[in-house]
Amino acid sequence: MKSIILIPISDYFASRKKVFKKFLFPLIVSLSALFLSILFNIGSSEKIVSIFSEFIGTQISIVAILISFSVAIITILVSSDNNNIKRLKETESSKDQYKPVHGKQLSLFQVLLSNIAYNVVTEIIYLVGLIAISLIQTIFPIYLFKYITSICIFTILHILFVLLESVSQMYLTFWAKK
Repeated sequence: MKSIILIPISDYFASRKKVFKKFLFPLIVSLSALFLSILFNIGSSEKIVSIFSEFIGTQISIVAILISFSVAIITILVSSDNNNIKRLKETESSKDQYKPVHGKQLSLFQVLLSNIAYNVVTEIIYLVGLIAISLIQTIFPIYLFKYITSICIFTILHILFVLLESVSQMYLTFWAKK
């Protein structure tokens, strides 16, 4: 079961060249947020706990909506039977941007499906993590909230950028001659 769940993640990393670029901007933003939060005192312990709880709650809601959106994209993609989808399935991806997986170059359809599946699995893992944090946050020391928030900022930005890429690819799929 474990390996089935992680297949979209392993295929995503196996097929992308320069995948680190998708992590660079979220990493810079999250480290900057962490640095600023360490540098400046943002309030009393009660205020920090309250803000952190609201942040985690908001993240749970946002990620649940993103999961629904991503699953809807997968549904549209796999149930659509128009000429553009057929062409995606027949067109090989660029060897400059994508590596072969299991000795075979991915089709553009597989690239798009890989993006979305990776995003769904990442979102679900992140949602489970957020729920766990929400349930056990009372045992964390206050200083740890800054680090957890930084990790949350990194993860949500990464998810949003991959989702943005997927939406752009879907847009181009249904746009004639792009």
